[in-house]
This record gives sequence, C-alpha cells and structure tokens, in this order.
Amino acid sequence: MASRVRLDGLQNALRAIARVPEAMRQARNDTLHEWADAVENTAADKSPRDQGNLFQAIDQRVNEHYGRADVGVWQPDQLEYAMYVEKGTSKMEAQPYLVPAFNEHRRQVTRTYRAAFRRHIGGG
Repeated sequence: MASRVRLDGLQNALRAIARVPEAMRQARNDTLHEWADAVENTAADKSPRDQGNLFQAIDQRVNEHYGRADVGVWQPDQLEYAMYVEKGTSKMEAQPYLVPAFNEHRRQVTRTYRAAFRRHIGGG
C-alpha cells in the first residue's frame, strides 16, 4: 500500500533554512556594532572630564571576521592614565567608567541579537 504525501511549502521552508547562517552572521555583526557604540558612549559619559583627553581616547574595535568587539583606550599616551582612573592609585580614588559601561549594556546583547536576527531572516 503505497501512499503519497504532498508537502506544500517545502521549497519555501528549505529556502528559509538556507538563509539562516547568513542571517545569523549579519545579526552578530549588527549586535557587535550596536553594543560597541553603546558601551563607548556610556564609558565616555562616565569618564572624568578634567582635561578631556581620556574622554576623547575611548574607542571601539570591531572584528566581524572573529565576531569580537572591544571598547577601551589604545592611545599609548593615554593607556597608563586610563588605568589609573579606572582602578585608582594610592593617591587617587578609582573613577570606574569602562567596567560600569560594560555591565550596563551586558544584558541587552541577547535582545539586540534576537531582534537583528528576525530582521535579517525576514520575520520583522
């Protein structure tokens, strides 16, 4: 007894499945950039503005190939000062700006990724 089954919409489902890897990559990249922007802006807002140099030195680096985003200070003339401000010294109280910025935006990453994935896969 042979039976025949017709799968309506199978081709559409297969095309949607084929789009998943690219949608995931694009969503990851969007999320990295959005997170890095948010952390950079928050860290700049939280950094002391006595001279303004630290505020201007905060920057982001996003490597889409490796799926990595970094926010920090890389200017050689600001590195030591940036660490002293974040951690404090024996003569200066700590004025954390980077770690609080990271923590403030940590929870939004999953939500941001899900929204970006839905946009790229075509679901809203």
